Amino acid sequence: MSEVVARLAQTADLPALVTLVNGVYRGPEAAARAWTTEANIIDGQRCDLEMLQTLHQPPLGFFLLVEEPDTGRVAAACHLKDCGAAIAETGMLSVALHRQGQGLGSLLLHRAETEAQHRWQSSVMRLWVIDGRVELLAFYARRGYRATGVHQPFPSDPRYGIPRTPGLRFLALGKPLARSPKR
Repeated sequence: MSEVVARLAQTADLPALVTLVNGVYRGPEAAARAWTTEANIIDGQRCDLEMLQTLHQPPLGFFLLVEEPDTGRVAAACHLKDCGAAIAETGMLSVALHRQGQGLGSLLLHRAETEAQHRWQSSVMRLWVIDGRVELLAFYARRGYRATGVHQPFPSDPRYGIPRTPGLRFLALGKPLARSPKR
């Protein structure tokens, strides 16, 4: 893989991020062939432009993205925010279907961890995964994340999607980050 360069998303990038995130998590193509799909457990969209605009509030919350070197199209993205108390949180890790399995998700996750350390001196990275998503839990476990035992219910707002089964919930995962000096 050629050198991967992640950058801070701009407001103008958000519509492309909506397309990427919805396609990866809930799109029909993802449902047929992607291990990241939620389409078999949740109906509807994963996000909309208004949601991403609310989340994208630099410097305390923003999206990182990776573009295709030849086309400039978004190939991967994730959200990162400072939660205070030396805790950062990442989420919506999304890799275009044609780029999955090439290490791009792992590289972007590592970049998010590094950004959290340098920007906010975070010592813990937290993320939330739908409980029972064995393949995602395994992906994050291979990268040093462990279940914290903390759960929260799936949002009742249909803008986040509509669970196909009652009682759907998120499980918090955490990873200690090595201390690093501020840049």
